[in-house]
Amino acid sequence: MNRLAGRRIAAYALDMTGYLGIAAATVPLGLLANRAGLGESRAFVMSASAVPVVIATAVATRAESGGATWGKRRLGLGVEGAGGGPLPVSRALGRNALKIAVPWQLGHVVAIGATFGGFERPDPRLVATAVATYAVIGVGLWGVLRRSGVTLHDAASGSRVVTAQTG
Repeated sequence: MNRLAGRRIAAYALDMTGYLGIAAATVPLGLLANRAGLGESRAFVMSASAVPVVIATAVATRAESGGATWGKRRLGLGVEGAGGGPLPVSRALGRNALKIAVPWQLGHVVAIGATFGGFERPDPRLVATAVATYAVIGVGLWGVLRRSGVTLHDAASGSRVVTAQTG
């Protein structure tokens, strides 16, 4: 197992707590939209569900292009490019799209599909999306746990998580 696995998982949990705060902040807008009848539109609900995901991905991108997210900083970790320098914004965006946006929005697709009856009348696309959601989460966790600690989002973005330099 990778020596940073426990700290990486804990840092991600801290970060996700903050990102859930972003999602919670959108609840009043969702209630207003539902009151206006927009909650009946699957397309609107799907689009609106992406708003906190995009914001959280942008927040993480900005943080990691500056060295680390809030959770990583708290646990003495940092993110750097494969060459050891700072991670460029474009690579940080790719990293966080794979780490945050893809699994989170896949989960939304499944939840919204279920809400609109996708499991009562079996929708093969919804079932496939549900399986893909757990596969993406599993692959991410496997990457953190394996000896090298290189995740799919690390490999795709040319990044690595390291023990932060202090001082």
